[in-house]
Amino acid sequence: MSEQQPSPEPVEFDAADREVLPASVRRAPKFAAFITTGVIVGGVLGLILGLVLPNSTGVGRGTVALLVASGFIVLGVVIGGVVAVLLDRGTPRELKAMKAAEAEPEQREADGTEPGSREPGPGETQA
Repeated sequence: MSEQQPSPEPVEFDAADREVLPASVRRAPKFAAFITTGVIVGGVLGLILGLVLPNSTGVGRGTVALLVASGFIVLGVVIGGVVAVLLDRGTPRELKAMKAAEAEPEQREADGTEPGSREPGPGETQA
């Protein structure tokens, strides 16, 4: 019942045995962080303005502060989202350029061509 199974021996890898996978880093803003920041900043700013500014309504100062804060929260969400979208607009161009630069050596290897050499097109003669 108490058979001792041999422990598996660690496998040693040479540098040539490892497969290198290209990775690309997407440098994009985190939308949730921008929207959360808009909520916090808008809420704090709205509460402060609602409590400090003069109140000429028949409701209490706290109610006015909460209403102003809720309006500023909505405004903060919109502004935070717009900022995140504007920062994200430049990402695809950079990502496309990085992918093109990574794919260039692979394409040459697949074609069997050397950098700078090309096949003659129609109507051209090979020198």
